Amino acid sequence: MSDTYTQLTMPQPMQPSMQQKRGARRAGEPPLVVDLDGTLIYSDMLWESLLLFLRVHFWQAWRLPLWLLLGKAGFKARIAAMVQPHPAHLPYDRELLADISAQYSDGRRIVLATGSQRALAEGIAAHLQVFDEVHATDGAINLTSSNKAGALVERYGARGYDYIGNSHVDIPVWDAARHAYSVTSRPFTLADGRSTERVGAQRSGPLMALFKAMRPRQWLKNLLVFLPMLGAHALNLDTTVQSMVAFIAFSLCASSAYLLNDALDAQDDRQHPVKRKRPIASGKLPLPLAMAASPLLALGAIALCVAYDPVLLAVVLVYFASTLAYSFYLKRIMMVDIVALSLLYTIRVLGGSAATGITPSFWLLAFSFFIFLSLALLKRYSELYNLKRRGKEKTSGRGYTIEDKAPIAMMGINAGFLSVVIFMLYFNSNDVLARYHTPPLLLGIVPLLVFWLGRLWTLAFRGQVNEDPVLYVSKDPVSLATIGLSALLLVAATY
Repeated sequence: MSDTYTQLTMPQPMQPSMQQKRGARRAGEPPLVVDLDGTLIYSDMLWESLLLFLRVHFWQAWRLPLWLLLGKAGFKARIAAMVQPHPAHLPYDRELLADISAQYSDGRRIVLATGSQRALAEGIAAHLQVFDEVHATDGAINLTSSNKAGALVERYGARGYDYIGNSHVDIPVWDAARHAYSVTSRPFTLADGRSTERVGAQRSGPLMALFKAMRPRQWLKNLLVFLPMLGAHALNLDTTVQSMVAFIAFSLCASSAYLLNDALDAQDDRQHPVKRKRPIASGKLPLPLAMAASPLLALGAIALCVAYDPVLLAVVLVYFASTLAYSFYLKRIMMVDIVALSLLYTIRVLGGSAATGITPSFWLLAFSFFIFLSLALLKRYSELYNLKRRGKEKTSGRGYTIEDKAPIAMMGINAGFLSVVIFMLYFNSNDVLARYHTPPLLLGIVPLLVFWLGRLWTLAFRGQVNEDPVLYVSKDPVSLATIGLSALLLVAATY
């Protein structure tokens, strides 16, 4: 039985409003047969189950190649025996579901026919309560394409049913159906010259969803690779190009990790008021495409580093391995996830150093670690604040409860102001005397840092920082003005 079922409370099934008084207006019509994967849900149950298995039983992943030897039906059965995605946390086509529910209420016989494993299909049918029959993969037969068509013809006769599908593999099923419906925007042409008719919600292409899932806004964090160049005052074409190579490599790696992370977290994200709109969680980005793009982006980053610099390659590999560890395991451990996040920021600084050959100073690394530790804690605090506002007690997929808000806030504020102390100590170091013409001007940055950190944490206590703090800062005029003034002071102190 699924681990998910044991961890979550089964919600009330989605019952059509007319279900208790089911009519007979359409009882005489042939049954309406509905496909599941890519049709009733935007996603695919095999991929949903596979990713849930990797998340819950990662250390048993070695079994997957052995299960493939059992054939597709056997593979699905083994996965379903280990995990079952919760029916309430799937991305349904709500428009199609409403249409099916209305026909069910009018007395029409509704049938779920899917290549997904039977236990999964029956769980979904029990949850939705709009299906009279379920046909699914069972035993050694994978119920797709011609196998599905044969089973339906045997049960209802040729042209004895209407069918809603989504893919070219459904063509044999449509050929044997009375009416052929598809959820895709482009119709399919059948053997007898008929074309499928579109039903359900309008679906857009996946490429824009893929780009959005790569989170290009998060690439702002990779600007940290430019810090070693700026800190050493090595402003020239060579170091700029070198830092840009590091920026591209880290951006590709980060996007690869975001795709994997969002795929693993899709079921948790669907329970979140904001994260449920992410491309993978909402179903706009198919899981197979996301899982194909993720390694390709990582390989692109590695190839760039191999062609450019072996030291940069080593740092990028450490970064990528750390993000994988974070996605699969570390983010679920209290406080370990926060330390890991702050270290991932610091690794970006080291990446800039590796690309340019500039040795990072102790002061830069110490300052970076503690200020980003503060921001990581602020992110968790904001999540807990919003969790409490929604009336929940515990984060899904994380090791925190709302009672952890106070210690998280205390640690975050202390870490932030510790970074200010480190900056003040840096002001008295030999590095400042060697690199700045007018060092006293740097003192002006101290009150700006205190103001910025204090304001950010105060807004977090008010519940006004509702996203990643780095992204919030990138859109906050006051933060941008504070950063601009600090940059002007740095330039003035230098010259």
